[in-house]
Parts: sequence; structure tokens; C-alpha cells
Amino acid sequence: MISNSNAPQQPSVMTKPKMSFVHRLAWYCLLLMVFLIPWGEGLYDGAAKVMAMPTIALSLVMVVLEGTHRRFFAFNFFALLLGVWYLVGVWWAPDLEWAKEIVKTYVMLILMSFMFTYLINSEYKFRWIYQAYVLGALAATGIIFNNYLNGITGPYYNRYTVENIETDNMAILLSFGIPLAVWLYTQYQQWWLKLLNVMAIPIIFYGIFLTGTRTGLVTGMLGMMYLAFTQRKASFNLKMIYVGGAIGAAIAVISLAPPESVERIFSIGKALQSGDLNHREVLWAKSLSVWLDNPILGNGTGSLGYVLNPLHEDFKWAHNAYVQILAENGLIGLLIYLAMIGSLLYYITKCGIENQIFLFTLWVTIAISQMTLHSQNLKEVWFIWSLIGIHGYHYSHKFAKARRGH
Repeated sequence: MISNSNAPQQPSVMTKPKMSFVHRLAWYCLLLMVFLIPWGEGLYDGAAKVMAMPTIALSLVMVVLEGTHRRFFAFNFFALLLGVWYLVGVWWAPDLEWAKEIVKTYVMLILMSFMFTYLINSEYKFRWIYQAYVLGALAATGIIFNNYLNGITGPYYNRYTVENIETDNMAILLSFGIPLAVWLYTQYQQWWLKLLNVMAIPIIFYGIFLTGTRTGLVTGMLGMMYLAFTQRKASFNLKMIYVGGAIGAAIAVISLAPPESVERIFSIGKALQSGDLNHREVLWAKSLSVWLDNPILGNGTGSLGYVLNPLHEDFKWAHNAYVQILAENGLIGLLIYLAMIGSLLYYITKCGIENQIFLFTLWVTIAISQMTLHSQNLKEVWFIWSLIGIHGYHYSHKFAKARRGH
């Protein structure tokens, strides 16, 4: 038998990588920022964004001291190209001040995507970042539940959310937490960490119910389907236990949620049948009509509210990310955006099946939510886009290396 005692040992995924002082400081700032993403706006309007500032600054210092970003991929390129196109769109934008605000937002988003893909570069970091987000989602659910108990409703339809976070967006932020918790549950060996994350799943799903968001129900169910996929190899008896637990959890969620939220969530079929979707279809039709005035270049960055005003629509947002981009930045802008998010699919397909389904669940969660929400300029969404990219990049290379080894 040949001894491998002198072979180099691969570091454990739980082994903390060596970090310089600046690297360590940037890492801790990033962890705090990610923890704040689902709920920090209620603590202070823009708390996560405030934490992003020193984290980005420290990341740039790291680039100078420790070397350049070595994990650029197509997502980074198309993100930068999208920002450039938004800047170009300012030239013919009818509302210059609002257009400048949009461009500032995209500059921040691009810098943040650079930061995420620069700092999150190992399996150790994936676990910590995902855990920070899941804990943040639990904190958000706790705040929403407290608001429910105290009758503190959001601005629309007597629904519940975290202060300063729009109700529909809140549901999507919580939806991200479910597949992240499932992935952590499948990765950890320690029983208490597995228990923490599996218990987080129904709690976060309950938080989605409290928001009363119909899109949130759909995206939340995607995470539950991913959970079912991960248990496909379980024994028959264990599957029966899972089914019983799922039924019990569903009954508990519906029973403990406010009747108004439950009624609104389950009115999704009625809303689709009516063909109105809370005025969204009218808004989409008018947005597409103004897009036809300038189909290639669009009406200019941040122009939707201005061009819809003559049509008696007082909305700056189309409640559909794709329609919004099409109307404001034309076919060119939409194609760049689709290329950006589509490029992530390349790395997803190169991973093993477990990581494929995990990443695809996150990808579809955003893609579906953006059909009814204008979340293309939310840092939370760009955080998940970046995670999909860097996770797919890492695990696709690991999977390819393992296949070559065989």
C-alpha cells in the first residue's frame, strides 16, 4: 500500500483562511453588512449601504496591497457595460436630476458586485456569508412578527414589513433566505447548525406570509421545492416524516398569519383571472407604448415617470424590471441586462447537480420576482446575482478538477 502521509493536505472548508489585517477588517465589515441586508433599513434607513462604504474602501485598499481581482467573469463585464449604457442614457433623459440619481445607484451596485466577487472567494466564506444572511432573514421575520403583534402595518393593504423596506421587496429578500438555509443544512455536519438552518426555513416562510405578498408566495415555494429536491434520496419512512412535518408547518403558518395576509396571498388566482394585477397590466401596456417611441435607445435613464405623465399615470416604476429597462434604456439596455443575468447560467450549468439546483433556484427566484417588481436596482438583488456568479465560478472549477482527477 502506498502511503500518502507526505501528500499536501487540502484545507477544511471550516478552516479560516489566512488574512491580512486589512483583509480581516474588510471581511468582518462584509459579514455585518450582509447580516443587515434583510432588516437593517428598519434600524437606520440605509444601514447596509452605510456598511458598504467602508467595505468597498477596504476592498480597494486590498487591491492595492494584495493584488488585483482574479475572478472577473462575464457578469462583471456586462454589469460594467450596463452602467456605461445608463450613463450614456443620461444624455437624452428628460429629467436630468433623477437620471443622475439612477446612475449613482448603478455605480454603487457595480462597486458592490466587484466587492462581493473579490472578498467571497472560498467555501469557508460562502458558509459564513450565507449564514449571516439567514440570520438576518430571521431577524427580519422577528421584526415583522413584532409589528404584527403590535398592529404596526406597512403602507399598503394592511400588510407587515420592516420599516423603510417596501412590502413586496421584503418578501423577496426573505425568499432568498430559504434556499441559502437549505444549502447550509445540506453542508454542515454539526447537528446544531443543521437544526438552526432547517428550523429557519418555516420561520422565514412564515415571515413571507406576514408580508401578504403573492409574488413572495411563489418565490418562497421555489425554496421549498429545492428543499424537497435535496431530500430525494432519503428513505421512504424519512420522506413520510418530511411530508407530515411540511403539512404541519403549513397549517401552523396559515393559522398564525393574519387573515388579511392569507386572503391576499391566496388571491393570486383571482388576480390573474381578472387580468389586472393591481393595475400592473395597465401600467405595463402604457410603458410599452412609450417604449415604441424610441425602441432601440429608450426614452432615457430614469425617464419612465416623465413619459407616462401625459398618459395620466403617476408612476416612476413599471413594477416589472424588464419593462422598466426596455422603456427607459431601450432594446440595447434590456439585451445588456439579459446578457448579464444570462451569463450566470454558464457557470451554473458547469457545476455538479447539487450546486446547479441551488444556484438555479436563486436565479429563478429573482427572474420570476422581476416580472412583477422593479428590483433591478436593489443592492439585495445584486448581492444574490454576485453570489450566484462567484459560487458558480468556484464550484464549476472544483467540479471540473474532480472530473479530471477521475
